Amino acid sequence: MPLRIAFDATEAALPRLRGMARYAGELLTELAKLPEVELTLHLRHPAEVPAERLAGWGDPPSRSFFVRQRGKLDADLWHGPANRLFYRGKLPAVITLHDVAPLIGYGNNRKRVWARELKRCRAIITPSEHSRRGIIQHFGLPEERIQVIPEAASIHYQPQPDGVVEQVCAKHRLIPRRYILHVGSREKRKNPHAIFEATVGLLEEFDLTLALTGSPSQSEEQYLPRLGERVRFLGYLDDDDLPALYSGAVALLFPSFDEGFGLPAAEALACGCPALLARAGSLPEVGGEAALYFDPNEIEEVRQTLRRLLTDPELAERLRREGPKQASRRWNEVAQEHLAVYQGVVGNS
Repeated sequence: MPLRIAFDATEAALPRLRGMARYAGELLTELAKLPEVELTLHLRHPAEVPAERLAGWGDPPSRSFFVRQRGKLDADLWHGPANRLFYRGKLPAVITLHDVAPLIGYGNNRKRVWARELKRCRAIITPSEHSRRGIIQHFGLPEERIQVIPEAASIHYQPQPDGVVEQVCAKHRLIPRRYILHVGSREKRKNPHAIFEATVGLLEEFDLTLALTGSPSQSEEQYLPRLGERVRFLGYLDDDDLPALYSGAVALLFPSFDEGFGLPAAEALACGCPALLARAGSLPEVGGEAALYFDPNEIEEVRQTLRRLLTDPELAERLRREGPKQASRRWNEVAQEHLAVYQGVVGNS
């Protein structure tokens, strides 16, 4: 008999899948393929789920979430995949807590809410040993209650043919192997100061462009006069363009002070893009021996790490070869490991 999982699909239904939403969407797609699983999906508020995503999930999500959570759910287990449980019923519950960044100064402190919800959970899933250590430190939970399940790059993140790279780069007014890439938000913990400051001078010296997803924030405008025409804001990028942009970049620069996992790092590695990562948070777990590291607090060290890559073609080529091996994990493996956690929880209920 299949394991019946009630799953909060709110983040997975978002039109743009990055970060936690990416995790929830990819996990759902793979869980839906498992014969051992029967999914009941729930939304915290009405949403128009993209049709292609619904096709991969099977039955459409229930939209009566707030009514059904007060009554009896026809399921064996509840999973809240996006840092909150949002469930007060009697089913055994699992939560995915991606990081504890709000407890170390990045975002609103949710400690009281998290403490209450973690106490109710039979298992806690987190994507890195770094995050597990943080959860133990802040909540005093026994290690065995916290299961580390690393995430993965999507299957289409792989080195792209030169022709595809040239076509996508032309679309964004970039030249292959002539730009440094940063993907993701540039909030405080992503260390935007290092992204801009470390590239000043190097861009002109090596005839490069700094390519950034999103749009410039008001606080970033101070850097633009010093970078001139050598910075390009790419806006929101979907999955169609990102693999080619990773493949064509001279490097991914990812200087975050803290990450629970760091999907852009895994995606870059999977595409054979040399990854320059902060020696902080979960990033050394993601990059292993296939990336270069620096202290994110030391701008000069970030700059010298970039220079080392730019002046050593053999090093760059080695990283391009090693990256896809390091990031070979796939979401079907992630789903199987979640299933094992679910089975353990239900079996011990």
